[in-house]
Amino acid sequence: MDKRYENYCMADPVFFEAPGRSDNGASGTDFEISGRPVPEGWRRHRGDMWLELHPLDEHMLEQGWKVHASGTMDNAERIIETVWEYCVPRRYGFKFLSSRHAFLGQNGKYAPRGASGKLITIYPRNEEELTDVLTGLAALLEGEPGPYILSDARYKAGPLYVRYGGFRKREILLESGDVVPAMQRPDGKLIPDIRRPIFQVPAWVTPPDILKESIEARSLSSEDTFPYQILKPLHFSNGGGIYVAKRVSDGLQVVLKEARPHAGLDMEATDAVTRLLRERDTLAKLEGVKGVPRLYEHFTAWDHHFLAIEYFDGERLSSKEAQTYPLLGADEGAEEKAAYTHWAIDVCRQVETLLGEIHDRGVVYGDLHPHNVLVLEDGRAVLVDFETSSFDSEGFQQAMAAPGFAAPREYRGTRVDIYAMAILRLWLFMPLVPVLTLDREKVHDLIDAMRENFPVPAEYGEAIRHGLGTSMPRTKAVQAGIGRPLVQVQGGATDWPRLLDSMAAAIKTSATPERSDRLFPGDVRQFSHVGETFAFGAAGVLYALQESGYEVPEGADDWLLSAVERSSTNQPGFFDGLHGVAHTLQKLGREEEALQLIEQIDPALDQLTNPNLFGGLSGIGLNLLHFAEVAGDSTMSARAARLAERVAESIASGGFPRAAGTRSEAELGLVRKSKGPAGLMHGWSGPALLMLRMYEHTSDISWLDSAFKASHLDLDRCVVSSFNTLNVDEGWRLNPYIETGAAGVAIVGSELLSHREDGRLLDAIGAARNTCAGGFFVQPSLWNGRVGQMAALQYITGPADSGTVQVTRRHLERLSWHQLGLHGDVVFPGFQLMRISMDYATGNAGILLGLKSVLSGTASFLPFLRQTQAVS
Repeated sequence: MDKRYENYCMADPVFFEAPGRSDNGASGTDFEISGRPVPEGWRRHRGDMWLELHPLDEHMLEQGWKVHASGTMDNAERIIETVWEYCVPRRYGFKFLSSRHAFLGQNGKYAPRGASGKLITIYPRNEEELTDVLTGLAALLEGEPGPYILSDARYKAGPLYVRYGGFRKREILLESGDVVPAMQRPDGKLIPDIRRPIFQVPAWVTPPDILKESIEARSLSSEDTFPYQILKPLHFSNGGGIYVAKRVSDGLQVVLKEARPHAGLDMEATDAVTRLLRERDTLAKLEGVKGVPRLYEHFTAWDHHFLAIEYFDGERLSSKEAQTYPLLGADEGAEEKAAYTHWAIDVCRQVETLLGEIHDRGVVYGDLHPHNVLVLEDGRAVLVDFETSSFDSEGFQQAMAAPGFAAPREYRGTRVDIYAMAILRLWLFMPLVPVLTLDREKVHDLIDAMRENFPVPAEYGEAIRHGLGTSMPRTKAVQAGIGRPLVQVQGGATDWPRLLDSMAAAIKTSATPERSDRLFPGDVRQFSHVGETFAFGAAGVLYALQESGYEVPEGADDWLLSAVERSSTNQPGFFDGLHGVAHTLQKLGREEEALQLIEQIDPALDQLTNPNLFGGLSGIGLNLLHFAEVAGDSTMSARAARLAERVAESIASGGFPRAAGTRSEAELGLVRKSKGPAGLMHGWSGPALLMLRMYEHTSDISWLDSAFKASHLDLDRCVVSSFNTLNVDEGWRLNPYIETGAAGVAIVGSELLSHREDGRLLDAIGAARNTCAGGFFVQPSLWNGRVGQMAALQYITGPADSGTVQVTRRHLERLSWHQLGLHGDVVFPGFQLMRISMDYATGNAGILLGLKSVLSGTASFLPFLRQTQAVS
């Protein structure tokens, strides 16, 4: 579960949206000061989260020492007003978080730690102004609390912090294909300006005198003797860390929970320390309850609070379920289903008994979900993480909950736990419950699917319905138009042409041409990439509509061109940059503009070394071959060949360049250590596809040799699971999907086998058939879900294969598990299932194209692949 996504669920109940934004560009949660008139002689700019104020006709520095102020929800407006009143007369430019939603997004438990705590940024123009800002505001803000800004040096004891970095937006393209913020060295070269949760000063910068004491204090090690030895980290968040540790005094192994003051806020702005103290008091009250960890001690160090609690050597229920869930395989045997059902019911019995004992002590647990249930080696189920618990057994309301497990706001006290227990019962058999964030009535479809696929007793389903309540309140998404579609998946009776028409209509209706940041709502990565890109933005949506035989919205091609002109990013890649935009423009009949765009970004390719398909040389090379064919331009072929030679060198050496390390999920520890990239988009199968197309283009056998070598590099990362399915081993999970998993490896591998025999590849494709024929997938999407597996299966086996036909029909029927309606039209939830997405990689556009490919054979679900025939 990627917890970043919850931040993007605050501003809109239907679509992912930036935390500080609403439809009209302002928010009902705005700070009052955000509506203050612009001072005379100043200019104002409002973004998704920040409101910026700068003096007119004054040049802002490119980079320098910037001052940040932190704050809490209680004092945020007071601090902003103080800074406003101080900076405006002195003509110091500044920006501040414009709303409470933006504040929660910046300071939430799973906000990026490198930016956390920053309420205000001030831009002094020289050291004299820096000194004035720090000394003047320090006196005015003395005693104001706020979270520690991990990327900065703190000035004295107040809420002011300082860091050297870029003022104006500048970016640099890295060898990996990432575009990151940049600053300039004295020799004029741009280097990455990466926000990490540590304080760093560039080598060429001499800190001013005003900061020397602060920087020295930052670098001093604490004189306190820490009473525990950290053995390994389990989890990091903006609120602190969780570690396995050993007590120095006696060697006792514990779980150590850390909490940072004023950081890691929940939706009610409660900080990590408050929740940790709540957990301390709860564990003390539950002392002696078997299945609840014992509290050893609470202490503070470096202003952080720590709890030492009992260590349970167990496995999360979520992990245990993923290893044994019988629908993951291609064959769904009755014996396996019966054994799993027996185990799942026993786990539920244990958890329900434990909840009863907790309630008997006058405690509401408050956060029941599969990550908080541990299954020990002897089969015993225990509960962990009591930071949201309460002694208010009648009035308690949740401020944090796992998606799908959150009770309606009308449910109070122990009723919250009873609801979550019902959802846990369902989750064990149909782990799609985050979709209930959109529509709680979807629970009845999931209960029906559970009873159709597992031998659960009738009373088990009734226990779920009883725990949910007789009439669940409607979600905000339902109030905004989510519900049952007019056309539904109904097995063999499904009217597929009408359903596809409805999906296309939903995509078009969602368009927002008045917005400059995006044309269609999509995945949260749209906000860190650009709104015009192929994977998550407008280019991919328009490609999918066009390729599926639908007209694109009027003016959409002009929006795409305007977006390119507005963007400061010259990211050249196919799925994350301008080559993908050029591909779509050509498909839409704007070939001249597409060719101009390719010429514009050609110089940037010299510094790009990443060979992958997503944003690297392989995707660009394949696109150049495409243009060579459609435009009859031999120079495009020559360019593609030059890039292919560089990719072939990478294949020979077997190495990818290191990524920039700026992605928040890696910084938060949400992406666990793996063995390097693999699969179609980010691994070696993309380069294999370019090598194969070069062989077909030139008949030079050396390209085919490179293609097989690249494919084997990906096979080195693959394993066969206990379900006899091929998966990419990512170190923390087995990945079956197109983007970075086994399906993508198999798609290219199947094409290679049409040119040359290869026993290892042939065996892998056999296991990959089982992968793509699996009975259950969490997401419905093209790149990482059921539709992609269905399309991949047909691609690697051929539509005439009798087993493929049968499995494809099952895939089509089970799309009903995810299907929703938006104002009557058919939509599907995006990644994490909490909001609707319309993009190509994760949402409606990719699902539409995948279904069109499977059902008609008249569309290719991925660019640069050969077309397949329809399933009969």
